[in-house]
Amino acid sequence: MGSLKEDWKETGKDLGGAFKQLGKSIVKSGATVVDKANDWAERDDAKEAARKEAEVMKAVEEREANKVTCPHCNAEIENAEAFCPKCGGKLS
Repeated sequence: MGSLKEDWKETGKDLGGAFKQLGKSIVKSGATVVDKANDWAERDDAKEAARKEAEVMKAVEEREANKVTCPHCNAEIENAEAFCPKCGGKLS
């Protein structure tokens, strides 16, 4: 049988090892949580970027659909009214 001092040293080593393992486990769990949070954030960022890109594409398509080509000077006109702003020719 060992002395009380040696028993306490051994117990301290055992506890130190247990706390070391506990610390590693906590760090690993934290890293996993951070990775999951980053994945979640990136997924939402990708969805937002896709939504914004779709809005831009829709606006471009609408603008292109509203363009008129002047039959007199071939100018591309946005927001066409009755006459071409470039040559004054009648649009219709």
